[in-house]
Amino acid sequence: MPVVRYDDLLESIGRMERGEPNVLVAEALVAFEETGGSTAGPKLIPYTEGLLDAFRRALLPWLDDLANAYPSISRGRAYWSISPAGRARRKTPGGSLIGFSSDAAYFGEALAPLVLETLAVPPEVGAFEDLARWREVTCRHLDACEDLALISVWSPTFLFELLDEAELAAKPLAVLSCWDQASSRPYADLLRRRLPGVRLQGKGLLATEGVVTIPLEGLPMPVLAIDSGYFEFRDEAGRCFEASDVAVGSEYETLMTTEGGLYRYAIGDRVRVCGFAGEAPCLEFLGRSESSVDLCGEKLTEAFVLSALAPFKLEFSLIAPVSAPGAGYALYLDAAEVSRENSLRIAHAADRSLEQNPQYAYARGLGQLAPLTPLRCVRPLETWTRERLACQRLGDIKPPVLSGDSGWTARFALI
Repeated sequence: MPVVRYDDLLESIGRMERGEPNVLVAEALVAFEETGGSTAGPKLIPYTEGLLDAFRRALLPWLDDLANAYPSISRGRAYWSISPAGRARRKTPGGSLIGFSSDAAYFGEALAPLVLETLAVPPEVGAFEDLARWREVTCRHLDACEDLALISVWSPTFLFELLDEAELAAKPLAVLSCWDQASSRPYADLLRRRLPGVRLQGKGLLATEGVVTIPLEGLPMPVLAIDSGYFEFRDEAGRCFEASDVAVGSEYETLMTTEGGLYRYAIGDRVRVCGFAGEAPCLEFLGRSESSVDLCGEKLTEAFVLSALAPFKLEFSLIAPVSAPGAGYALYLDAAEVSRENSLRIAHAADRSLEQNPQYAYARGLGQLAPLTPLRCVRPLETWTRERLACQRLGDIKPPVLSGDSGWTARFALI
């Protein structure tokens, strides 16, 4: 089978959307799920019972491990990410549902009712299309919950407003599960500081297409979910390795074959091998490998930009092209976090780091790209979130680091 990306499957998935059976997979469809679309736009992923079973073979071991390490989460209530899309539920032309009503659907018919009984916020709140109403009702339920023990969300930024309005710091919270790698790292660290008595456990690499890794207590990084798919790892030279053959310290692009009809699918995520748990590799998520921006041959990737900006420990940073030809890139910063003087220093140092990319250095030397321009913004994370709501659910919105859109200068409030 050839390695494929989503664009290679558009024709087949289109046929599935129209209701045609036996396309990509013989099993009947349960629904379609929509990816977050943080880089290339939303994608519809076909779901079968087999794929849902594969999710459960990862989720249940994770929860079992967590409950053994933190028994109080078995006795209290939980808040699972139930975020509105800001738009009505939809169906495909063939009548298939797009999306599930809540994350409880992933636990199956036997467990879903038990999960629903423990919810601090009723699942019907997730159906609210009005974000202000959703936020008000969600905060009211969380504020009234006196035995809140577990919070499981995707993006750490999702919790920022709820943290204050629902007074989460005063709850008997034991565990908070959210993204804490790549661009989410500074926001997860901020939550750790604001909730010092809570165990913040980073989520594994759990994509709409399938589960790649799960976190387990005592391991330095999430471990490959070996029972939830067939995984290969492709290096820079294009060579593919099985899970048992990867090398510690090496970086790879992830390929997955799932029970939802994806075969040797390049999911677009880049990982680093940090060790092994038995024979299964532990993997650090580095960023999106398919998310690149190219003005004159430099091909900046999300993972590379993340590494260039990591030393500055910024809570908000975004690199994006400037619209004028030859102007290069702007570095957008939060004015509340970075002074004008420091913004100039950071931009200069980040520009030097970006020159580790030979093509970027070459373009800078030729004058094809201007030096990285620092631009300070007022509450840029709020602007980013508002813009992304047009194509993503609130809870799926990841913090920014790289964008190919040159229009952010007009959208951000610059000072």
